[in-house]
Amino acid sequence: MSMIADLERDLARCIREYVDGRQEALTDALSLVSLPSAFPGLVRDIMSDADRFADVVRRSVVHPNGFAKIVLLTSPGYRLRLHVWRDGGEAAADFRESIHNHRWDFAATVVAGAYRHQEFQESEGGTSFFGYCYRPAEDGRSYRLVPVGTQTLRCVFDARLAQGCRYTMSSMVLHRVVPDFAQPPVSLVLEGPHQPAAVDVFTEHDLELRASVPFVSLSVKSLRRHLSAVAALPAFSLGSS
Repeated sequence: MSMIADLERDLARCIREYVDGRQEALTDALSLVSLPSAFPGLVRDIMSDADRFADVVRRSVVHPNGFAKIVLLTSPGYRLRLHVWRDGGEAAADFRESIHNHRWDFAATVVAGAYRHQEFQESEGGTSFFGYCYRPAEDGRSYRLVPVGTQTLRCVFDARLAQGCRYTMSSMVLHRVVPDFAQPPVSLVLEGPHQPAAVDVFTEHDLELRASVPFVSLSVKSLRRHLSAVAALPAFSLGSS
């Protein structure tokens, strides 16, 4: 398991540098993981180690925003997540995930497919959205969205990001992803340390959620399928540029 141990050591070092003020360290850490010489080995080690694989199963869910959220590595200072979207069928053309921010800064890279990345700001001349405060349960198995009224937001950034695109995001930035289901996207996301930030969620329609909502666990079969398919992507081929 030296492959994972080496990655964990390098990630921890980069996160310490990020906390100390080197902004590029978060992107550098993600670059280490996504190397063709590193990522397939990480996946193979996870899939061949029963305990590690079981840990990943316990941490992985079908995210309410429409993708499989697979948490590959975790520590007090970071979490490495794999996001996998699938063809959404007839409803895909109208799919929009919620606008939201996070409790942590993060770096992301698109390793397959494409999506539109949009960022929003409060604005009097924008569009009205239903607002919620996101509150996860302490055990991480469910969440609540507490209504806080409506808010007018304006889209200030809108770009199509395809394979190879990388970016970093502050915990305070409101954003959303609009997946291209003709080219279902896959992304790697590295969370930095948690920030003392509230998580706001905005939707175009009232979700009418007034109670805790359980997360849907990702099945063992689905996890194996996703990991095998992602490790075989051209982005992780040793022959790729």
